[in-house]
Parts: sequence; C-alpha cells; structure tokens
Amino acid sequence: MAFLNPFFLFGLLAAGIPLIIHLWNRRRVVTIDFSSLMFLMAAHRENARRFQLRHLLILLLRMLIIALIALALSRPFLTLGLPVASVRAKTDVVIVLDNSYSMAYQDVDGIRFEKGKALATDILATLRHGDSAALILMSDVPNPIFRQLTPDIGSVVAAINGAEVSYRATNVQSSLELAHEILAESEQLNRELYLISDFAKNGWENVGAMLPRTYNRSGARVSLIPVAEGESHNTNIEEIRPSNQLIGVHLPFQLNVRAANHSAAPLARSIITMFIGSEKQKTVSFSSAANESLNTSLTYNFSTPGTHTGYFTLTSDRLNIDNRHYFALDVIGEVRVLCVGEQTEYLALALNPRKNSRQQSAVSNQQRDFLNASPTADSRLLTADTMILPTQCTPHQFESFPLEDYDVIILADVPNLTRQAGAQVQEFLRHGKSVIAFVGSGSEVESYNRFSNVWMPAEFGSTLRWTPPQQIRTYQETHPIFDVFSGEGFSAQYAPRFYSGMVLRSTPASKVIARFGDDTPFLIERSDGTGTVLLYNCGLFAQQSSTANAGAGPTGTTTYTNDLLVNPYFLPILQQSVLYTAAANNHLVTWGGHIGDTYTARYPRSAGGKATIELKTDTDTPENDSSGTDNISVVPIAEDGTLQFRGTERPGIYQIEVRTQDRLQRDFFAVNVDRREADLVQIPLQQAAARVGAQTGTEETTGGTTIAADAYNMKRHGREIWGELLLLTVCLMLLESYLSNRGSHAFQGRGGNPDNDGTLTLGET
Repeated sequence: MAFLNPFFLFGLLAAGIPLIIHLWNRRRVVTIDFSSLMFLMAAHRENARRFQLRHLLILLLRMLIIALIALALSRPFLTLGLPVASVRAKTDVVIVLDNSYSMAYQDVDGIRFEKGKALATDILATLRHGDSAALILMSDVPNPIFRQLTPDIGSVVAAINGAEVSYRATNVQSSLELAHEILAESEQLNRELYLISDFAKNGWENVGAMLPRTYNRSGARVSLIPVAEGESHNTNIEEIRPSNQLIGVHLPFQLNVRAANHSAAPLARSIITMFIGSEKQKTVSFSSAANESLNTSLTYNFSTPGTHTGYFTLTSDRLNIDNRHYFALDVIGEVRVLCVGEQTEYLALALNPRKNSRQQSAVSNQQRDFLNASPTADSRLLTADTMILPTQCTPHQFESFPLEDYDVIILADVPNLTRQAGAQVQEFLRHGKSVIAFVGSGSEVESYNRFSNVWMPAEFGSTLRWTPPQQIRTYQETHPIFDVFSGEGFSAQYAPRFYSGMVLRSTPASKVIARFGDDTPFLIERSDGTGTVLLYNCGLFAQQSSTANAGAGPTGTTTYTNDLLVNPYFLPILQQSVLYTAAANNHLVTWGGHIGDTYTARYPRSAGGKATIELKTDTDTPENDSSGTDNISVVPIAEDGTLQFRGTERPGIYQIEVRTQDRLQRDFFAVNVDRREADLVQIPLQQAAARVGAQTGTEETTGGTTIAADAYNMKRHGREIWGELLLLTVCLMLLESYLSNRGSHAFQGRGGNPDNDGTLTLGET
C-alpha cells in the first residue's frame, strides 16, 4: 500500500481524541454511596457490565471513524500482490526525447532519432482513456512541446512525428528537472518518466553532483531507453583558426584546421575541402589514428577587401552535421593614414617603405634582419606596406586639414594639442575613424588632459624616468596588435628599452592592452562604438634640450627617451596598430559562435532602429537549406546602440543589414555546431540510471524498437481505496449513532444513567 497524500496521515493522531475525552469525563464523576442502596447494587451489576461493553464499543467506533477519515484523505492505493488491486490505474507520462544533433547518426538499422520517435509513439500507444502525457525535446536546453499534461494523446503523437533533430548539443539535467516539475502536478497513481536518448557521455557531465538520486521530487518511475547500438564512428571539424586576426589584400595567410577522429579504429583517408563563397578552392587529405585530433593548414590570398565567407567540409560519414565548419574573415584594403607631427618622415617611411626608393633599402634590410633573427615575427609584414598609404602634415596644418579621405590619424609627438586640433580629432572619431597617439615627456600634458573626458583614453600625470630602462613585460596575447608575436613574445635580445614615460590614469571607458615591467600602462585603447583611440605611453623622436657652456654659448643636447623607433619590433607594432584601427573603422565583424550563443554588436548611429538578420547558407546542401522567409529576423537595436540576436539555431553565415542615416551597413558572422557533441562515446547505462534513480529500458523493449504494452500495463495496476474507506466510515458512523441512541433510551427508561464503570452516579441535588 502507498499513499498519494501522505501528509494527512498525521490525522491518525486525532483518533486518540475520543479516548482523551473518555478519560477526562471519568475524572469529573462524583460517586456517593448510600447504605439504603447497597442491596440494589448487586442486582444492578449484571446490567452495568452490558452498558460498559456498549460504551467501550462506542469509544472504539469513534476512534476508528476518525482514523478512517484520516486514511481516506491520504488517498491510499493498493499495488500488485492483492486481488483487489488487479485494476489498471490511471497514468501520467512525460517523454523526454533527445533531439540533439548526435541523434542524427546513421546506425545500421536506421537513424537514431527515427528509432527514438518510434519508441516514444509505442509508449503512448500503451495509454488508455483517462491517461495524460507530455513531451519534452531534449538538447542543451529543454524544449517543452507540452508544458502541461494533456489527455489528448493524439496531439502528443503528432508532435513526436513532426519533431526534427536540432543542431544543439546535449544537457540532460535541465530537461529532467522540467519533466519532474510537470509530473509533480499530477494527481494520478502512476507517474512515469521516459528518457529516450543515445546517452552520449558529454551530455551527462553535470548530472550526479547537481542532480542526485534523491532528487526525484515527483515520485515518478524513471525509465532510460537507449537507441544507440554498437560502437560509433565519427569524424568532425573541431576548429578553424586563422594564423593572424588582421588579414590584408594580397597578403598570404594560413587557415589552421583541426579535425578529429572519434573512433576506436584508425581513419585511413579523409579529405578536407575549402570553399570561399560557394566556390571550391583547395583540398587536403589526411589520415589519423584512433581517437586522434590533428591539425592541417591551407594558405590563401584575398584579392579584394571586405568580409569573405566560406566553409570547410570533410568526407561524408554517418553523421554529416558536424562535417561542415563556417567562417567569416575580414580583409582590409588600402588604409590612408595622416601622420601629424614635426618629424614624420621616418614614420611615413616605416608605414610604406616603397614610397621612398632611396630609403627603402635601409628599412627593408632592417625588416629582413628582424624576420630572420626573431621567430616571433610574421613574414607577411614584408608586404603589408603596400596597403598603407601615408600622408604627412605639421600640427599647425592639421588644424585646418581636410580629413574626409583618411582612415587613421597618427599623432606623433605633437608638442601642444590645441583646442582646434582636438576638435578636428573629435569630429574625425565621430565618423567612426581611428586615432593613434604617441605622447612622450616632451609634450604639454595639460593640452592633452583637456580631452581626457572626451576622447583621450587616459589622463596624464608626472614624468617617469627609469634606470635601468623598462621593457614591455605583459600584454594581451590574443589582441590583434600582438598576435604576430607568436609564442615567446618580446625576446630579451630584441625588446625595445624605455628610459622615460608618463604616469597614466586610464578612463573608465578604456582598457590597458600592454604594460611596462613596473605595471605602468604602455598601450591603452578606448572604443565607444564610434571611433577607436590607441594611446602609446612613449614618444617616437629624440627630445632637444638647451644648455649653456662657458665661453661657447648655448648648445643643444639630444635626449633619447626610448629606442623604439630604431628597434625591429617598431615596424610590426606600428603596422599592426594601423591595420587594427582600420578594421575597427570598417566595423568588420569576426564573431564566430556556436548554436544557441547570443550575437552582440554595437551600432550607435542606428540606436533605436532595427536590424535585419538573414541566414545565408549554401542551399545545395539539404540539411542546410536556408531558402524561405523563416531565416529572416528583424531585431530591434537598443537605445544605447546594442544589438543582441538570440536566434542562432542553425549553422551557417548570418548577414546583418543596418540602415544608418547615410548608408546601408552590411556585416556577417558565422555560427557552427558545438564540437563536443561530435564525440559519441556513451555513458554506461547502469551508471546513468544510478545518477537519476532510474531503471533501464531493457525489460520494456523487444528488438530495440518495439514497446511491449503488457509489460508496461502490468506496472500500472493498482487501486485507490479512499472511496471504500469513506463508505466504511459512513457505515461505522451509523452504527455508532444507533448504539449511542439505543443505550441512552434504554437506561432512561429505567430512571438512571450509568457511568462508564457501571456504578450508579447521582447528582449533588
């Protein structure tokens, strides 16, 4: 026997109330013996025994009536083992059907998801009139097709037949929690939860610690039904990573591809194919050992700037969803740079050595010496100068210089930043352009501090002098400016030395990219969604100071604050800074996420507007068919210019169109499936059952695809007996009423009232 409302069993304590009243009344009775009645007592004793037994019976009946009412409210039911329990009880069922993309695996006897759908419909076929069901599609987030139990079993079956495999990974915990939440609302005797899955191990990582066996708050019978048979063999593309983040036209770069063989058997031969747009470009073949991941690289040159999209494919296998990996790469074209300063010839030459043929040889030789001596540099820097077109002007000329045709401004040791010059920079940034500033101890810091709360990323303090000189010790290795220094970073042999700098206090809207050895900021970046400002805490040129020698008149001395300008690291840092800010100018998007991730971007000039996001994918592939209007979404842009898109439910290339005041801006980003789902290693079924307090489905399945209805219905036998208990309670109440009234009338006819112990009790009057 079990109880549906066991809380009401506490009502059994109320059965002692009649006994307490009985004992209490005995204490209140006053017995007075009269000598003249002594002979009557002997005659009365035989009748008193009958009254005592009747009152004891009435007491027991009253206690039993209260106990039966408490038992009826607790809703007891009988299960198998008793003939009266042979009736099948009503049943509520929640089916959790795994539709993560690993369920698209093609087994020898069919696709796993189709087998799971057949098992689910067979379970529902065992239900009868009065039963209810609900359906949850399980991936990394639960998708409740029916959030509440419904008696319309046909609708649940139709939902199962219409279900499709998603592109998501697996997370068992959240779906089981929701299933128990639904079943907790059930009032039926039988509550059943069926988990139909391939039981890939990656989806059970958090189950056990977060979801212990005692978690089953619904009290349901949990059954695990596997659909995977035998060992799985799968390959996938795990990652695509470009050799550098800043890609320019006509600059060779490498795409590093990592593929994995998730199998206990070696892979003899597989082919990786690269597509740019929808055109096949290159192929490479590879072999791998069992359960091995390997890397391969493909080199490519882009001839046009802008965002280029494409994908890599693997040779088809039994799970093709993870055999394609999309990418969106931003390619930078010509960058027009305005160099502002008193001495900018060498700066312009470093940006484009080809511009001055007489000095080209010296700079090019310096580049080659650095590239040959340091393994941290990137050979593409030898041709990066063809993209950068520098122009020079003095600080005085800059105050009225036309800036419409330029992408980047470099302020090189400008001694005094006038209000007019600062206004020029502010207007330049407002149009989404970028500024690179080199500020040393020779500059008038007060003139720069005027703009610290406007566009300057830091506030300047006093001058710092270092003995021995400082070097760049820490920097963000993943930042695009420094990704050319792979691995070891700045080597001690070639690292630039700095003899002086400035105390900098970065603004809240800024972030420090690199620091000196004493933690003083070296490079600070500020980007507010419009323009980008890079501030280097160093001057580029030597500082002149005047001294007086006796008899010789005034002479000038040269003070070097650093050796950055003549250091081999200067050219790659400078060119990377220009390319990075140019990419920020064009609002190039390099975001790449997984299915279900939220894409976030900023469009300050379109605040309060709307963006149109469309999935652009190769329609020749059936599982990635993106035709139709279902792949177009209109997303509002927040008042602060932030765009958030949560509809990344399919892999592919997404196109964003945002209309600003003067033009239509178009961006792209790539979305791919989670590579962890490609590993099909299963968790042992008994281990999974122990974690969730379940029983396996081996007894309920025949042939792996057919549910034995009799086996299920045998476990659903049982009968509620609260109705019978209430009927028995009514009968006992009638009996108690009859005995009480008959005894009272009989004794009143004799002119007395016997006490519970059979003695004659008289009042004091």
